[in-house]
Amino acid sequence: MKSLTILNQHNQQSCDSPRSLMSDVIDSSSNTSTIESSRSSKSILQLITCPICLEIFREPLQLPCQHTFCKSCLERITDDRWGRCPVCRGCYRVPFAGVGSFEVNRTIVNLLESLPHTEAKPMLKAKCAFCKLEDTITVCEHCREAICRKCRRQHYDDFCKYISTKLHETQQETEKLIAKEAENIKNHEDNVRRSKDIANVIRNKVTDLIEKIKQEETKLLHNVQEFSNSEQRLIDEKKSRLQDLSTINKFCSVSQEKLHSKEETDQEAVDIRQKCEDYVLSINDLQSQILVVKTPIRRISFFNRDISPDAISLGFVEIGMILEPIESAVQLSSAFPSTITSSTDVDLQQCPKQLFHCLSATLQQQNENPNGPSPSYRSNISISDSNGCCRQQQQQQQHHHHHRRTPRIIGKRGTRDTEFMHPSSLAYSKRDQLIYVCDTYNNRLVTYNMDGVFQQVYTDTNETGEIRFYHPYAVHIDSDNRLYLIDQSERRIKVFNRDFKLIRVIGQYGRDVGQYSAPCDLCTNQQKYIFVCDAGGHRILKYNEQGQFLLAWGGLGTDNGQFKCPACVCVLSGDRLAVSDWGNDRIQIFNSEGDHLLSIGQRGKLLSEFSRPLGLAYDETTERLFVCDEGNNRVTIFNHDFTITELVHTKIGFHGPYDILLLKDGRIMVSEHRAHRLQII
Repeated sequence: MKSLTILNQHNQQSCDSPRSLMSDVIDSSSNTSTIESSRSSKSILQLITCPICLEIFREPLQLPCQHTFCKSCLERITDDRWGRCPVCRGCYRVPFAGVGSFEVNRTIVNLLESLPHTEAKPMLKAKCAFCKLEDTITVCEHCREAICRKCRRQHYDDFCKYISTKLHETQQETEKLIAKEAENIKNHEDNVRRSKDIANVIRNKVTDLIEKIKQEETKLLHNVQEFSNSEQRLIDEKKSRLQDLSTINKFCSVSQEKLHSKEETDQEAVDIRQKCEDYVLSINDLQSQILVVKTPIRRISFFNRDISPDAISLGFVEIGMILEPIESAVQLSSAFPSTITSSTDVDLQQCPKQLFHCLSATLQQQNENPNGPSPSYRSNISISDSNGCCRQQQQQQQHHHHHRRTPRIIGKRGTRDTEFMHPSSLAYSKRDQLIYVCDTYNNRLVTYNMDGVFQQVYTDTNETGEIRFYHPYAVHIDSDNRLYLIDQSERRIKVFNRDFKLIRVIGQYGRDVGQYSAPCDLCTNQQKYIFVCDAGGHRILKYNEQGQFLLAWGGLGTDNGQFKCPACVCVLSGDRLAVSDWGNDRIQIFNSEGDHLLSIGQRGKLLSEFSRPLGLAYDETTERLFVCDEGNNRVTIFNHDFTITELVHTKIGFHGPYDILLLKDGRIMVSEHRAHRLQII
């Protein structure tokens, strides 16, 4: 039998609930009389008693020698893979799955299930585990130890003390947990209240915004209606003049027929002459209304290239006019004066005042140089429609003359080989001397040579049907001519060789450290580190050449080093990086370890300001940085210290510039996702 110390240790390991410590002890004399009165009951008790614990079987297992024991008893006497039966001393091998793999004695199980649950438990003679004296004992239902009647009370007291200690400890831990959970519930309730307050603020703001938008709608529709009414009045006036002219025309035809047929009377001839004189006067008046006072061709358009941050100003209705040159061979020398000014003078009279000086200078130059202005002068003449001063624009254009070239336009909206649907990222392969264009919504890559001549299309699947990509969004080619591609749909960064065989996948989708949720651009430096713009996570991720995560920096915010949807990244000299902070309307400069160095620009339309900057390109020779200012529809150039800026000029302008690529001989290629085209300037 075990000692009391071992018993207490066993109690701490096996105690599950404070059940009754011991079986009810029936008076030994009454138990003896009960057992002796029924031999059949005694025989059954012997059959269902475990030879080891002398207790009724619990989970009876049968050894290969056909002797049966409790599962817990077998586990207690079995130390290794081999054992001996306590009854016959026969050897048996324990299965690999353990003692529990022995066959269950179904006969004893059925016998136990057939006995009444109220049947008295047997009283046996054995040594007590505490006093070591042989006496009538009972088995503790908690620790399974044999205990005599004398030791029962002490054992019960020890058990109660142990349970009380555990209950006290449990109560203390429970009180701590209750306090903690109450605090957590309070915090969550505060969050719920804040959420409701924020929801009310949003509802109020949106309600006010909707009201302002409705007012803006009323104002814009009123402007459109005024334009429509004025146009309708002009239509009515012109229809009236047209009817008068038709009447005169009909009279002339009828009168000419009469005069040619010589059937008219003298009175009719007089009437025809009188009406002809009247109609000549009428034509004089109509001619002055139609030809001399030129009717402006009015137009209406709605401009809404961008909704302002407060979303209140939706746009504006612009109503302009273009003078239509009208030439007529009708002349009535007797009634209409011949002192008509030249078309050039009329045009000058109709020009706005702020343009008069510019046109006068042009006419003077033409008079001085009959052969026409020189090409250089002709390229510098422009008419400003906003801030008015032509001389300033000429000086600016002369300053940026080396950027002002006739662009070559590649593509338009469509699905054919030389057409695009949202062209986005550009990349150049020095080894192949090919330009790669992400034709995102056509789900393909398109290649061109350095002169912009179409070469090849790479579709989303190869010849064997293997899927290469889904909606390519960004492309980059490193110094080893490996192609990095970002799938917009799969949100994965794939690396291919030039035969478009998949080499590896960089990182994985997610929001944990080292994962990206919405990658939108990447680049590599000379050390072959990979830098990824994670617009969804508002951060920059750094990987090594094998795609192992190294570093991340950033986070949502407006402070230096924080981002709001970083869009594009570019490697600069001096182991630096430039990142276009799209949502914060600025460019941020970092070193390769993520330390913030400089922030450039803010939201606005001035030369050093941005509106949703996107693509970046760096000229290593001149150390200039090119930025696609998508919201302002322009490309801005910064010098090596990011102080002096200038613009890239093109005669047709930009419409949604997305990415920029520097070519040879100072040329650049710009992808315009709104215009669905490329420009080589």
